[in-house]
Amino acid sequence: MKVDVNERIETAKQLFKSGYSCSQAVMMAYADVCNMELEYASQLSFPFGGGIARMHEVCGCVCSMALVAGFIEPAPNPKDLTAVQKSRALTRSMAEKFREKHGDIVCRNLLQNKEQHSCIDYVAFAAEVIGLAINEKE
Repeated sequence: MKVDVNERIETAKQLFKSGYSCSQAVMMAYADVCNMELEYASQLSFPFGGGIARMHEVCGCVCSMALVAGFIEPAPNPKDLTAVQKSRALTRSMAEKFREKHGDIVCRNLLQNKEQHSCIDYVAFAAEVIGLAINEKE
């Protein structure tokens, strides 16, 4: 299933602007890809907002990228080492792209750099990375 990456970015940004957390906005923008209802995607990703319950740990956008990666490259059986390695590789790749672009994946560190980037920029970039990964897999 190919996705319109720009449309997903805009959806994620609008969700964020309407009050959803960073993690919710990213996850909800790809709820259909993960075969879930918007409300469920919102509930699932809610705890990750603000760097996991506003503890400012791993950025909520990165957490939601990891969640979606598990649907793009599933590994439901822990004994299927090939699937496990592929899923982990995709998750790491997404996180590294985020780190390369923004200098970190930790919320508290990202928030110190607000002159250059804001949370909506992180939401947009995470949505872009996911969309490109989906389209690359197809």
